[in-house]
Amino acid sequence: MMEFTCKADYKAEKNTVLGTFDVASFTGDKNLTVKKAWISTGGWQSWSSALEVEPGKRQPYLHVAFITKWIRFLLFPESSFKVSRNQVLAQFITYLRWNDTYLFFVSCGNIHDECPPVQFVFDRRKNTVTFEICDIGKEWKKGGLQAKIEVFTAQSYFEAKDKLSELFGHDHFKQIDFLGKNPGGWESWYNHYTDINERLILDDLVSLSKTDNIISSGNYSSVVFQIDDGWEQAIGDWEPLSDRFPNGLAPLAASIEKKGYIPGLWIAPFLCSVKSETAKAHPDWLLRDKRGKLVIAGFNPSWDGLFYCLDLSIPEVLEHLDALMERAVNEWGFRYLKLDFLYAGMYWGAHKNAGAQYELYNRAVKMLTSRTKNKEGRDVCYLGCGLPFEQSFRCFPLSRIGADTREHWENGLYKFIHWNGRNAAFTNLQDSLGHAMWDKVVFANDPDVLFVRNENCSLTRDEKLLIATVDALFGSQIMYSDDPAHSDSPEEKALTHEILEIIEKNRDKEFSVKPLGKEYYVISSRDGSAHGVILFGRQHRVVWEK
Repeated sequence: MMEFTCKADYKAEKNTVLGTFDVASFTGDKNLTVKKAWISTGGWQSWSSALEVEPGKRQPYLHVAFITKWIRFLLFPESSFKVSRNQVLAQFITYLRWNDTYLFFVSCGNIHDECPPVQFVFDRRKNTVTFEICDIGKEWKKGGLQAKIEVFTAQSYFEAKDKLSELFGHDHFKQIDFLGKNPGGWESWYNHYTDINERLILDDLVSLSKTDNIISSGNYSSVVFQIDDGWEQAIGDWEPLSDRFPNGLAPLAASIEKKGYIPGLWIAPFLCSVKSETAKAHPDWLLRDKRGKLVIAGFNPSWDGLFYCLDLSIPEVLEHLDALMERAVNEWGFRYLKLDFLYAGMYWGAHKNAGAQYELYNRAVKMLTSRTKNKEGRDVCYLGCGLPFEQSFRCFPLSRIGADTREHWENGLYKFIHWNGRNAAFTNLQDSLGHAMWDKVVFANDPDVLFVRNENCSLTRDEKLLIATVDALFGSQIMYSDDPAHSDSPEEKALTHEILEIIEKNRDKEFSVKPLGKEYYVISSRDGSAHGVILFGRQHRVVWEK
């Protein structure tokens, strides 16, 4: 374990670089160089690209100048390092791999302590790794713990996973024990998107249990029924739209409970639209930069375009968020809260009150997730999405593990502009495979939803089976978003049966994954009983060895 402590009192005006180290000092083998290694990028947050960068290849990076300032959420905050042909940037948990030999670098300062997040900068030409921490705004005292870095080698995928499991332990998973070993669920997003209302949600609730579909026909330890985006008055105004939900949300949550499901609700707590009543009433709550301009958190045309983030240093903002969670859990009755766009809580600006951003974020998410039981004593859990991984795993053991999926294999426009966090089935699968080793070790991986439907879906049968297989092998829950009332065509019934067989067959197996090329992955079970390949070339499918 490498521990870094502050050498003198100072206030971090920019990110601190802890040091640069020769990789040969860790391997003891001059042939195991950064230049020859596959490099895992780890990932800053859920939607950051997660993959192994091949030797001689450049890390994918968005380079369209006019939108670069809007994609900061994919990047390690306030870093002065840039991707280049010789430089690969990775975060939290990363490794160099030479065939089956792994050299891991793990930032573990947040397992038992509270440290800034770490970025690892690998230089292929110099054969070095640099450690950078995001501590801007932190007032350090001499001797203060800045980072803990665990460095270890492994000679196989499963040896590496076992060492990670021993390092992280399992205490943080206790808060989701009530979901059981194989939870499943339905959510409204990928069929209805924001076009939801009370009648439609109730119809889906009834249909989910009456038709043959992935959820009703499966054997799950628990089932979540989640209402996604589209219920709120505005981003930042977290009250239901009266024209869409005339009876409010509490009766819906009660109806979901009555069906035997866990009521779920989507919220993006750190975001705020300037058109919201919250922003109009409290303009000082929005985070601004040193020039007084609002800090942009992203762009969404369905949310009136640009959206912004709240200043988490303001006590009244935290009180506002705490009241929101009290309402969602104890007034409305939801017990599975999907908290989205959490990366916005790590944006730096001219905060009203002093403090390092990672400390402000940690305080806010601890408050958001503090209700682990509702007023009736029933369990409550939280799904993190778009969340900074390293700062979040203790509060969000259940986490989205990649970019949003989509009912289409690719997203042509976003691929054209090199948007690495684009919503597409391909990107989602790549991220799920890139984070496969984390499942049930660091996070209970949420790989997003699988698809069965034919309507409004261009995925081929092989692509649907591939998505379902990756979800079953490398995820901790199975989520579904099709319209359950229209899942009864012979083709969809046959595909549902085939997917359920895949899920059941592999439920108790543990798999490794190793990329051998950009579009070719080898998968193998720990017990040696199953082997196959995943293809992302002209044919997107999984092929099992017989």
